[in-house]
Amino acid sequence: MQLVTVKPKFQVTIPAKLRKGLDVREGDIMEATVVGDGILLRPKEVVDRGAAADRVAAILQRIEPTPEDARRSEDEIIAAAVADVVDARKKHRERDA
Repeated sequence: MQLVTVKPKFQVTIPAKLRKGLDVREGDIMEATVVGDGILLRPKEVVDRGAAADRVAAILQRIEPTPEDARRSEDEIIAAAVADVVDARKKHRERDA
């Protein structure tokens, strides 16, 4: 077990052995969650939504729509994709519970 000290401004230093094991670096974003009587820190990646949307749009322009998608509007296709993502996240949360 590694111990850390809470410093002024409530900062803590993550021990080097733990940082290296998770490849945590200065400036990384961490998610903090209260777990029982402690705090769990998880490294997170931040995605630039605009850049991601541009990449998805570029990929979609290069592919041929399926016959099913060819009959649907762009809004219908987007709504179906969003519904698929929501469903996948729900299933993922149910697995983790």
